[in-house]
Amino acid sequence: MHNRLFVFILITFTLITVKAYPAPSLTSYNSTQEIPKAAYYQQQLHITGLQGSGIIEVYSIIGNKISEIKVQELYSFKIYLNLESRNMYIIRIKKSENIYTFKIIAP
Repeated sequence: MHNRLFVFILITFTLITVKAYPAPSLTSYNSTQEIPKAAYYQQQLHITGLQGSGIIEVYSIIGNKISEIKVQELYSFKIYLNLESRNMYIIRIKKSENIYTFKIIAP
């Protein structure tokens, strides 16, 4: 008796109503939207998703500035950086009025 009641309750509560919404139209997408990304591998800092000039700052996790790089073109930017393995760093990119901040861990 208890097994039948449990199955009935389980079936009753697993039926969920799902509402479907139309996908956003492609015309509403802003093609100039920048989605910046930062990665560190093979002792190189890689920045993607930004265009134009800017300043890249690298900080230790306790706030000590390690490096400051003035960049003329951020598009597919990469630079050699010798960061200590298994430590976390803060990457700060200043571009016009925008500031982008990333946390990375050196492998």
